[in-house]
Amino acid sequence: MLRRLLVDHRDTLLPPDLDFGFVYNNEYFHRRLKEEFLRTLRTQKPFIYIKIPTEHFELFGFKEIDSPEVRAWKIAVLTILSQTDFLDVKGHLHFDTGIGIICLDSDYTVLQKLRKSILRNLKEAGLFAVLRQQVHKPVFKAMIFTGESENQRSQTEAMVKSFNHSNRGFFHLAPLTYKDIKPNQWNRATINFLKRSIDIVASSLALVVLLPLLFVIGILVKISDPKGPAIFKQVRVGREGKEFTMYKFRSMYVDAEERLEKLRDLNETTGPIFKMKDDPRIFNFGRVIRKYSLDELPQLVNIIRGDMAIVGPRPPLPSEVEQYESWHRMRLSVKPGLTCHWQVSGRSNIGFEDQVRLDNKYIRHGGIKTDMDLIRKTFKAVFKGDGAY
Repeated sequence: MLRRLLVDHRDTLLPPDLDFGFVYNNEYFHRRLKEEFLRTLRTQKPFIYIKIPTEHFELFGFKEIDSPEVRAWKIAVLTILSQTDFLDVKGHLHFDTGIGIICLDSDYTVLQKLRKSILRNLKEAGLFAVLRQQVHKPVFKAMIFTGESENQRSQTEAMVKSFNHSNRGFFHLAPLTYKDIKPNQWNRATINFLKRSIDIVASSLALVVLLPLLFVIGILVKISDPKGPAIFKQVRVGREGKEFTMYKFRSMYVDAEERLEKLRDLNETTGPIFKMKDDPRIFNFGRVIRKYSLDELPQLVNIIRGDMAIVGPRPPLPSEVEQYESWHRMRLSVKPGLTCHWQVSGRSNIGFEDQVRLDNKYIRHGGIKTDMDLIRKTFKAVFKGDGAY
């Protein structure tokens, strides 16, 4: 499609024999995109992903194939194709809707240079104002991935905002996330719909069936520590960093948060999370419901509300996310859940780094069949009660 729209570009100031270079098919291109994403997580060497969609061709209202608007659009596209490095990766977007370019080891300054080149070529062709007058939205979509740690993300977000404010007309820049590199968005949307339907139906049925048990647990929590509520509410971080209020049965005394700082040195796990087998903040009945994960049952409400899913990485605290390295943040690319790989593989006996690796494994390879498998294994792990504290 893009090749067809760009034929007959001999009237531009660009070389008439310009070649696109090798353009990969969609499947291989998105495999390379995923590889670059994972590589950047390790190396922190950023890359830019540019999309040249053909959908804009219709959105701009280009009527005549030889109009000034079409020639200006061709110059803009061909400028990008001619100035990308020969090592950069080009490939077809889904359903042949355009071309994608992965600019390796590049940051937003690449887009600034391309914009200047486009403006220069349009000016020399006497078409400087044509494309800008026609465009009511940016022509090209661009995404940047830096692989930086959580506490550096605000700098990137500020840079992206500043770039978009000063570079209107050609590029719209946004941070790239893991969901942007999933190979088939239609299939993904179908899977997400099925998963969401299962979550709603299963959680609603579970709440109805377990209502008497929930009522009894609530009473026993109040008896164990009358000073506080039966349900504990806590802010957690969900998909794409969005915060929500998570519910669980309270298993600790009401002054647990105040006592935490005195126990920091006794932490028995790694990373930003705190775990302690004989945590003195937990009352006796609290230990029982934590061992068998009964304290998590109120999160069925979170699932129905859409904050969580049955299967997915456990939702972290905002204070934990602030300490995340770049590769840790990948676990925030999906909805958090009640259970996932590490909950059925040792639970709290597994260190933080291994927990994240298992969560990322689910994100890369998980599906409906994986969910069913993990739910089955969760029942077994919960009844055994191993590794929960």
